[in-house]
Amino acid sequence: MSKDCEGVENGKWKTENGERKVKMKRVLLGVFFVMSALGGQAQHLFEHSYPMIQEEDVRVRQLMNQVSKDSLEATIDHMQSYHTRRWDSRMVYEVQDWLYETYRDMGFDSVFLHDFQFTHHDTVYETSDNVIAIQRGLVYPDEYVVCGAHYDSYNNSPGHPDSLRAPGADDNASGSSGIIETARLLSHCTFERSIIYCGWAAEEVGLKGSAAFAKDCADQRLDIVGYFNLDMIGYLEPGSDIHVNLMFTTRDSIIGDYVFNFSHVYFPEMPIWQDWLTWGDSDYSSFNRNGYAAVHPFENTHHSSPFIHTPNDLLGVSVNNMDQVKRFTELNLGLVATLAGLISNGVDDNGYDHLTVYPNPSSGTLVVKGVPMRQVEIYDLLGQRKTSHSCFGEECVLDVGFLVPGVYFVRVLSTDDVLFTEKVVIN
Repeated sequence: MSKDCEGVENGKWKTENGERKVKMKRVLLGVFFVMSALGGQAQHLFEHSYPMIQEEDVRVRQLMNQVSKDSLEATIDHMQSYHTRRWDSRMVYEVQDWLYETYRDMGFDSVFLHDFQFTHHDTVYETSDNVIAIQRGLVYPDEYVVCGAHYDSYNNSPGHPDSLRAPGADDNASGSSGIIETARLLSHCTFERSIIYCGWAAEEVGLKGSAAFAKDCADQRLDIVGYFNLDMIGYLEPGSDIHVNLMFTTRDSIIGDYVFNFSHVYFPEMPIWQDWLTWGDSDYSSFNRNGYAAVHPFENTHHSSPFIHTPNDLLGVSVNNMDQVKRFTELNLGLVATLAGLISNGVDDNGYDHLTVYPNPSSGTLVVKGVPMRQVEIYDLLGQRKTSHSCFGEECVLDVGFLVPGVYFVRVLSTDDVLFTEKVVIN
């Protein structure tokens, strides 16, 4: 959680090819983003409607039920094990690399580092990078649902950055664990819209990482439907019940209403209301200031952890309620999955064997089997349909020799209108 907000200069993108400092021009790769000139900014760059939730979606509930306190706690414990995650320390680069590898191991369509510089007290600085993972949507791949948390920590005592202990369990290993857990579970699913999972750098020195990324997105007209922020979700004042203080601006009241609606349906017993911090800010403001709808669920605006920015921001002390961490993560996961348009949650409840696609990778022929089919389609990463076949029975053989090498999605519609999707690599 930042207590200092300043402007951003010289943001740019970077990819990772085995070395930390392999840089690109300040452009977004065309395979991910469509660029156009920036026109006059209205209230929002893009206006969207949000789902009205009448009842639980059993598929979303199944995913939410898989959120693991053990997994969340293990992530927080790992992140607090770094002596510090301060933006100006050497160790923050180790955290960046760990987070990058964590997302890459989940098998997302793209994981890369977003490099930026910033000015602080009239000096230009570099620090670790934003870590970005993209999961491509199959129907509206150029519309994005974004969620993120900052991974840097802070200790406001005097001393050398490398020597100051800043475990940052609540601020913000707790929020980072929620985004990582959301990504872990949703990585097995398919969606209509694309999802971007973000680990922000240099939040504690004034939202620098998220501000650079949000500005790049706005400059290049990235259509972000909504941004969901997790920052400090682990401390519960003794004697209090789990509740949500939701922060959003007046112009973001529509996405705020979406969060209220979703929470009331899925967690009817949990109080949730709008509130504000009087002492700081967080990364949702970067998106709001760049024309995107954004919200920030928070542990308690009036009784938040008193241990942040100290060596006592630790599991068991500052993160004292893992049930609350789990609940905030469930809320984030459900909001993202619903807004992204869940197609398949990877749970087979139809009595069929799991869809099998082989060989994978393939260079000529692809065999699809395991469910009673009537239509098989192949899409590229941009959501463009490359081929479509009417197939009947539980096995279909496809010629894929004409496809350009790359990653594709095989989408199968069963005879009872259940949609199955499998990622394949064509050599």
